Amino acid sequence: MLVMKNINKTFQTADIQTHALRDFCLQVNEGDFISVTGPSGSGKTTFLNIAGLLETYSNGEFLLDGEDVGKLNDNGRSRMRNQKIGFIFQGFNLIPDLNLYDNVDVPLRYRGFNAKERKRRIEENLERVGLASRMKHLPSQLSGGQQQRVAIARALATSPRFLLADEPTGNLDSEMAQGVLNLLEEINQQGTTIIMVTHDAQLAQRAKRTIQVKDGRVSELEIITPHISQAIA
Repeated sequence: MLVMKNINKTFQTADIQTHALRDFCLQVNEGDFISVTGPSGSGKTTFLNIAGLLETYSNGEFLLDGEDVGKLNDNGRSRMRNQKIGFIFQGFNLIPDLNLYDNVDVPLRYRGFNAKERKRRIEENLERVGLASRMKHLPSQLSGGQQQRVAIARALATSPRFLLADEPTGNLDSEMAQGVLNLLEEINQQGTTIIMVTHDAQLAQRAKRTIQVKDGRVSELEIITPHISQAIA
């Protein structure tokens, strides 16, 4: 479970103070699939970076699986991030000179898995995203949708409890985007909690919950359970 209570994030530049998040409150339960929407500059990416322990916050309370993130030092946050969180980015972030096998291997080496375990995880997750037959290909030899699937395999290889996706379909055409969302839904059904930032309202509706961020706050009225809203309609 991820719980944020009254999280604030302020950026100070010279004489200008910018409030990226203001009393931001959100609870993400195990097995959730949440889409996060809102206009540019609303605080979506700042929230995702804090949730992924890539940024610190100015004040408030953040509990991840019951552990107070605010009490962790840099090493503690790094340890928790590596053990619990997987990331998917809009730009794929694959290493162009490495084939698919070696791209998925990178975080596993960082975690210190032995060669046998790394091989098992790499092959299992490339199979999971439908690319086991192309594991010796370079990223440049794949379509955008396939590259994003490799990025998903890389994120899943460490068995994260939380998968954070920042505009995962932003560089894809509509058909490829639907394919990636289908895969994310399958992953969520298998138990992984997913938080996805997206500008695409149609894709956002496929999540179990949708929240809207406005001016650094969660708009509580925008929290929607799709099947309930459809029943009302």
